[in-house]
Amino acid sequence: MTAAESIHQRSPAVLPGVDVLGYAGGRLSEVLWVAYRSLRKLSRNPFLLFFTLMMPIIWLGMFSQTFGTVFERAASSSGQAPLGYDYIAVLLPGIAVMSAIQSAAQSGFSMVSDIETGFMDKFLVAPISRSSVLVGKTLADGIRMAAQTGIVLAIAFLFTLLFGWRIPFASGLAGDAMIVLLTASFGVAFAGLSNSVALFTKNTESTMAVSFTLTFPLLFLSTAMLPAALLPSWLQTFSKFNPVSYVASAARSLILTGFNWTEIGQAFLAVAIIGVLLYSLAVLAFRRQGR
Repeated sequence: MTAAESIHQRSPAVLPGVDVLGYAGGRLSEVLWVAYRSLRKLSRNPFLLFFTLMMPIIWLGMFSQTFGTVFERAASSSGQAPLGYDYIAVLLPGIAVMSAIQSAAQSGFSMVSDIETGFMDKFLVAPISRSSVLVGKTLADGIRMAAQTGIVLAIAFLFTLLFGWRIPFASGLAGDAMIVLLTASFGVAFAGLSNSVALFTKNTESTMAVSFTLTFPLLFLSTAMLPAALLPSWLQTFSKFNPVSYVASAARSLILTGFNWTEIGQAFLAVAIIGVLLYSLAVLAFRRQGR
């Protein structure tokens, strides 16, 4: 009996269902199976699935109505010519980033759930790499965040056609795909924080407290809700050090004016930096499991 056959026979006793994808692809199969399991777990919770996908749409309607008038007054008082778009076009990238951050927080809750139910112990004794577990969960988070952003953009485009919302979508479908990639990448990078807290504390309340304490300051102390020109001077300075601003600004340019490769490059650089920092912490926390 070969080593591969031995692993194939022993794994179902530890992780039922691992044969969904098999071990033929080695590390890739492990990653895909963990991602499949995470997405399947989400699909079995209709309540969570509904709010995961629908909350961004609720925010889209709520925030656009709440801040739309304020934005129009601020724009008109600045002496500029009337804008060719509504506030919803400015807000849309912020909603996409907001939904990604919310999903990033849920990533940590899922990690705590696996620890509390004992499923994490099965991962640790299974004949798969620990890195595959973390990467697989991250892949599932990215797919979920991409779906959220895609739904928000599709709804906004539909309302533009049906109700006359003035959203230029200047870069077309290619730009929409870039927005999905940007926001999903940022959400995945930011999920490293909630996963780190979850792994270190093994506590839902602590994970929730840290995640939500940082969420709204990051959003409202950035250019996610308003362009930098309409923010107070002190907030403009602070937003330059906030990675949310770079992602939101790049996505906003894709909607309003088209491809700005400088802003897109800066956004991906910001995502890469926080991803490396936060996942270095998450890997450290994950390596401590089972010791």
